[in-house]
Amino acid sequence: MTNVIHWPHSLLPSQGKTTFRKRPTTNTGGMTLGGRELVTRTDLGFWRAVIPNIVLRRRDLRQEEAWNGIEVALQGQVGLVIVSVSHVTSQVQKLAKQARSYVPHADGTEFSDGTSYESEPAFVQLEEEANLGATVLKLRGLQSGLRLSGIYFSYLHALYNTGPIIEAEDNVVRVPIFPAVRAKIPAGALLNVAEPSCLMKLASDSELDLNFGSSSFTRKSVHFVEAIDYWDKASAP
Repeated sequence: MTNVIHWPHSLLPSQGKTTFRKRPTTNTGGMTLGGRELVTRTDLGFWRAVIPNIVLRRRDLRQEEAWNGIEVALQGQVGLVIVSVSHVTSQVQKLAKQARSYVPHADGTEFSDGTSYESEPAFVQLEEEANLGATVLKLRGLQSGLRLSGIYFSYLHALYNTGPIIEAEDNVVRVPIFPAVRAKIPAGALLNVAEPSCLMKLASDSELDLNFGSSSFTRKSVHFVEAIDYWDKASAP
């Protein structure tokens, strides 16, 4: 995955939580004798997201540099951007965030700015291989007492949300997910629950347009849509 940027949540703070909305796709199948429309689910659902009320200050050079750089990198709806579920949405995510630690590399070195590498213990693992298009998964909680229904997780920046538990045995649960699996996930894969992320594109070419007017700051909400075309190309034979 090349030429992808991560949205800099810390540098461009918002006055609201990043919201991910499910957009299921259904097919209609005519009417019943009782006059009700028959509707069936397809596996073509996708994510939309919005980062609301990003506060931008006219004289903040770091923000201006970052915003300009993002505009160049994305080129409207063409480029790819990774957007994280950065706010806590579940017990599992809260525990995973709390368990994070920052350590130097194995050779004792750090990043060029002096910060350490991020490390987090494993919390959720895929029990059985998930093939492209799967809508039900088996997940294993690697710590006791984890609630695995209604959680966000990601693998290779494909974002998923689990539904109600279908069956459970010890620490293994079988759950439906939204959306369908974007690319094969191997058995035993560790899933990102601390800060799940989604590969996305800008929802329109004008999403990053700014207008400060005479004010020293402005607020901007940015809308995104999942990069379905990327996964279609990645899964093509």
